[in-house]
Amino acid sequence: MARSVQPVTGAVSAKRFEINQLFTPSTPVTTAELFAGRSPQMVRIIDAIAEPGRHVLLYGERGVGKTSLAQIVPYLVPRRNAKLHYYRVQAFPIDNFHSIARKIFKRIKMHATNAADDVSEITAADLYKETITPDDFVHEFSFFNGNDVPMVVIDEFNEIPQDGLTTRLWANTIKALSDAGTNITLIIVGVANNVTQLIKEHESIQRCTEEILMPRMGRDELTEVLMKRLDQLNITITEGARWKVVNLAKGLPAYVHGLGKFAALNAVKMPTPRTRIEDSDVDAAIDGLLASSDQTFKDSYEAATRSNQPGNLLKHALTACALARTDDSGFFTPASVREPLSAILGKWVEIANFQNHLLAFIDPKRNAILERIGEQRAYRFRFKHPAMQPYVMMRGVRENIIDDDAKRSLSSSDYPDFAI
Repeated sequence: MARSVQPVTGAVSAKRFEINQLFTPSTPVTTAELFAGRSPQMVRIIDAIAEPGRHVLLYGERGVGKTSLAQIVPYLVPRRNAKLHYYRVQAFPIDNFHSIARKIFKRIKMHATNAADDVSEITAADLYKETITPDDFVHEFSFFNGNDVPMVVIDEFNEIPQDGLTTRLWANTIKALSDAGTNITLIIVGVANNVTQLIKEHESIQRCTEEILMPRMGRDELTEVLMKRLDQLNITITEGARWKVVNLAKGLPAYVHGLGKFAALNAVKMPTPRTRIEDSDVDAAIDGLLASSDQTFKDSYEAATRSNQPGNLLKHALTACALARTDDSGFFTPASVREPLSAILGKWVEIANFQNHLLAFIDPKRNAILERIGEQRAYRFRFKHPAMQPYVMMRGVRENIIDDDAKRSLSSSDYPDFAI
């Protein structure tokens, strides 16, 4: 008996390991083979790299795949006779121009010969003992020749202190690199609603930068993320289950990874492992993802919906916000909340009926689960952490705030409230 069970158990263990390797909700995608979608953004980045003196500002919400795109760019550039030099660094709140430039210079390696003709490997940072200036940066990259394709990615640029000086120095550097005709491409990546939030005085460098908004993923792109991995696993998925994963993700690839992973793990579990994911597996994935969610998500949800008043509608209103139609940056209007909330409550509601709920959700005393921009009568709202939106949707499914008809529609391509 033991001999007949062991091979099956071993195969399941191997498959589980492979599932966890391919579905990575916690980390960016690092290989081109597994990267999906984003063709328009990729084309614009490659065009900028090909054009001397042009640089890239890549911005958007947290969690939409900016870092993944920046990390697979080296795989997309045609090599031919060119030699690619790729340097990626991450910015932190303690950084300034000098510290970021030094990180980059530490990655530029070269050989040095001393008086005794001994050759040793050094980095560009070893040549700059004092503070590195924009002029030093331009000078160092002037040594790359025409066959070199140097790319420098500064990720998490939004983490830099907003004193204005550091971002202004980088704007000056971009302009100086362009004016000097160097063939380096600087790619600045950060969380921002617009370029002005990302880098000060960007108007001075508009002529030499490609400003690329990274929107949330469309359904075709999310489907590609899912299917690329399932195909490698030789696991199929029913149409309804596929749509449920895509519709619940709300344009955020990390949730396709999370739901896909838990659904696949549920399908292959003992004692009856399967090679097809069904609706019930995605339902189990919701439970798995909610259980594994960051405690801050759970705390934020509880703080936003806590009330001593029986029959309060805070959970219903927050779920409606999660279901609301959004723009490319995840913002929704009060009018877009009205339709899903009316569906949840089974009766038509006016904006005045839930306006106080929206105010409660931006209240710091409730952890301000939403943020608000714009002027009165033209306010727009967004979940402060984009990943909270799918989380709230899944809580709505699990706690039966979303009715059975709406749950069934999640498994359909005609899901009414999905709009990216």
